[in-house]
Amino acid sequence: MDAERLELIGLIIGLTLTLCIYSYLFIGDRLPYRLAIHILVGASAAYAAVIVIRQVVQPVYETIRQDPTPADAIYLVVPILLALFLLLRRLRAAIWIGNTTIGLLVGVGAAVALLGALSGTLLPQLTGNITNADSPVRGVTIAVLAALVLLSFQFTTFHASSSGLWERAPWQRAVSLLGRAVLMITFGALFATTLNTSFVLLADRILFFMNALSRYLP
Repeated sequence: MDAERLELIGLIIGLTLTLCIYSYLFIGDRLPYRLAIHILVGASAAYAAVIVIRQVVQPVYETIRQDPTPADAIYLVVPILLALFLLLRRLRAAIWIGNTTIGLLVGVGAAVALLGALSGTLLPQLTGNITNADSPVRGVTIAVLAALVLLSFQFTTFHASSSGLWERAPWQRAVSLLGRAVLMITFGALFATTLNTSFVLLADRILFFMNALSRYLP
């Protein structure tokens, strides 16, 4: 089979899967949409498995096989054991071992993500906006709005009111209301941007298939 025919088959498969994805807009969560989603998840899982084997498992195996020194062996045993502990989740009696590994993975990942977001994104943006000489008012406004959003989350305990119900202090309710308003405006703007981008991508995809298939039509 020549390359031109393979390209045509790939275009037809891509067009079919694209139509299956967009069938959700007309017929809902039915067979075409589910088929495309299952193919996407299966292909992604297979690709991730290949990447893990080639970039994680195989290098570890080659390192142990070529130079099995005690220090390197101990260093590499830890991730291997944690990976094996995940398999124990299939056993009801040892499921807590697998859950411990998942908890450790999620905790370390959350800590790294939080530290990266604070030191690499939030603090530089706040300090950069505040010290911006071109528009200090805009910088201070952005900093205040960001602080209101952070303060809208409840980090302290509730205080009992005169009615006996647990509720926030008045100043906390005011700050929370302002922070949620900023969040709603932000989510609305993000949703509008995402919707606009989706329409642009749809038009670009349709144009791509029309131009590609026109080469094979008489």
